[in-house]
Amino acid sequence: GLCRTEHMFFAPERLPVVQHWILKDGKEHLERVEAFQRADFCEIFEAMNGKKVTIRLLDPPLHEFVPHADQVNLEVAARLGYEDPHKLQSDIDDMHEENPMLGLRGCRLGIVREDLT
Repeated sequence: GLCRTEHMFFAPERLPVVQHWILKDGKEHLERVEAFQRADFCEIFEAMNGKKVTIRLLDPPLHEFVPHADQVNLEVAARLGYEDPHKLQSDIDDMHEENPMLGLRGCRLGIVREDLT
C-alpha cells in the first residue's frame, strides 16, 4: 500500500512543528520534521519485514495543517512564533486555496517557499 507520510504529523506533539515549519521558518523546524520521518520510516520498514513499501514524501494539504480561522488566537499565534494573531491569520489567508488538492502543497509549496526544499 501507499504510505502517506503527511498523516504522521497529526499527533499533538508533531502538528505544531509542522505548522511552524509551513508558516514561519523552514530550516529549524524542517530538521525536526526530517527526524520524525527518519524514525517513522525505520519503524515502517521493520514492520513490513522486507515487503515492498511505497512512500509518498511529505505533501501536506495546507487546509489540514494550518489553523482554521476559528482557531487563531493569541496562544496559537505565540506557539507558532507570531506576536500578533492578525499577522498569523494574514499569512494563513495568503495561502488560501479554492481547491486544496490542486493548491499550494508538495512541490508547489517548495517553489513558493524555497527554504522548504
